[in-house]
Amino acid sequence: MMRPSSAQAGFSLAETLVALFILALVSSAGATLLIGATGAGKQVRDREAEAREIDIAQRLIRQDIAAMSIRAVDPADGFSPPGSLFGERPRSDAPFLRFVRGGWINPAQIEPRSSLQAVAYALRDGKLVREVTLRPDATNATPRVSRVLLDNVRSIEVGFIRGGDRSEFWQGDAIQAREILPDLIEIAVTFENETTLKLAALTGGRS
Repeated sequence: MMRPSSAQAGFSLAETLVALFILALVSSAGATLLIGATGAGKQVRDREAEAREIDIAQRLIRQDIAAMSIRAVDPADGFSPPGSLFGERPRSDAPFLRFVRGGWINPAQIEPRSSLQAVAYALRDGKLVREVTLRPDATNATPRVSRVLLDNVRSIEVGFIRGGDRSEFWQGDAIQAREILPDLIEIAVTFENETTLKLAALTGGRS
C-alpha cells in the first residue's frame, strides 16, 4: 500500500495552531478597531447633541430678552409689589430672572390669550430651566410649561447694564422704576466640565 507523501498529508497540528493563533490576532485587532470607531462615532454624536442644545438655549434666551416688555407682573402670592424685571444671581431653586415678553405668536387669534407671556429662568439640580405661563398675571392655578435648556450646570452669573453702569441685581418695582429696563443683559453659564457659555443680549422695550 502506498502512503501519501508529505505534500499530500495536509497541515500538521502545529501549523494549524499557528494559523488559528494568527487568525485570532487579526480578529482581535479588527474588533479593537471596530470598537474604537464606534466609540469615536458616539463621541461625535454626543458633541453634536451638546452643540445643538447650547445653540437652542442661546437662541431662546436671546429671543426672550430681545422681546422683553416693560409690562409689570402681579405676583401670584398677592402680596408682593408688581414689577417688570427681576434678576439676580441664582440663590435657590426660585427663578433668578423673571419678566414679560411680547411677540408670542397666536395665529388667527385661535387661543384666548394675548401676545404677552411671562418668562422665568431658574437653576434647579444642575439644570437651566425655562418656565413660561399662559398669561402674565399668573395665579397658582395658571398652567405652566417648563423646559430644561442646559444640563450639568455648576453656576450662573447675570449682569445688567444701563448706560455706563453694571449691576448684578435688578428689581423693577419700588427700587428701580418699572418703566426702565437695562440696555443689555449678560449671562455666563459655567458647566461641571469647567467650560463657560457667555452671552449678551439687548433688551426690548427700553425707554
